[in-house]
Amino acid sequence: MTELMKAARLHRVGEKLRIDTVEVPRVAPNEVLVDIKASGICHSDLNYRNGVVPVAKLPIIMGHEIAGMVAETGDRVKGIRKGDRVCVHYIKSCGKCVFCRTNRENFCVEYQMIGMTTDGGFAEYISVPARSIFKLPERIPFDQGSIIGCAVSTAFHALRKGRQGRGDIVLVNGIGGLGVHVLKLAKILKAGKIIAVDVSDGKLDLAKRLGADEVINAATEDPAERIKAMTDGRLADVVVDLVGAGTIEKAIDCVGKGGRMVLVGIGQKEIRISPYKTIIGKEMDLIGVNDHLSTELVQLIKLVSSGKLDLSDSVTHRVSLDDINSGFEILEKKIGNPIRVVAVQ
Repeated sequence: MTELMKAARLHRVGEKLRIDTVEVPRVAPNEVLVDIKASGICHSDLNYRNGVVPVAKLPIIMGHEIAGMVAETGDRVKGIRKGDRVCVHYIKSCGKCVFCRTNRENFCVEYQMIGMTTDGGFAEYISVPARSIFKLPERIPFDQGSIIGCAVSTAFHALRKGRQGRGDIVLVNGIGGLGVHVLKLAKILKAGKIIAVDVSDGKLDLAKRLGADEVINAATEDPAERIKAMTDGRLADVVVDLVGAGTIEKAIDCVGKGGRMVLVGIGQKEIRISPYKTIIGKEMDLIGVNDHLSTELVQLIKLVSSGKLDLSDSVTHRVSLDDINSGFEILEKKIGNPIRVVAVQ
């Protein structure tokens, strides 16, 4: 008899997800079936639902921030047992191509992303490759474990790509689910000064509570002029843009000589820059960030488990799987200043 489960699926772009009854996925020899306990709702999920970024199929089970317990393992799986607490790396990779062999599985030639190109984690179960499974210590709750899989790891990848070092001036543009974790991780990586930029005074107050040294409201101030004044003209060593919607040009103006501009936020608008005044004149690096890496998940699990990275205030809202659309509404309308909304089971 075929086992069934509940799943929240997108049937048509721009519409709410539907709670459907579907078959529990079967486990291939190299796969693991996860009994999902928590699934984070990412801003990318809003982009997929709204058609900003197209999904590969319809209907599709969305959701890519996943934590739970191993329910079943394939015949060839070793080192993972039923009952293990785990979080899931949302990239399905081949493990054999040149990118996988050099720890760059985000460029895998057979790349698939859970919740965008294949069925994801807004469901009771998911089957994923064993190489995408990472054990979660008891001291990390499932809701926190789920957001390590994107909100935290993508922030970490952005700072690593931006080569943030001790003493650097770091500007974080956009204090949402990703920006909060860029800020937290920049402190752990010994930034010299952290400057938070947003258009919401509430978000900037949050940034101050989390340790930002300076805050700038871009709706009332020119960030470049303000940061120039507070750094004696040095500007920022690393600028991380998490918004993408018309903010990139202004963020580039905040980058100092030899600095790094890190693009994370997804926007639909094209940007225009003057190469001499920016990339050439400043010897500035313009860096794109796409996903994150499994090696970074390992590091982050250790940081959270050791207490060095505190995620206890990162999950601000919890909803049930049946009520997944209210979670989307909380995030989209910014109800209650959400950092991360998680569907828990």
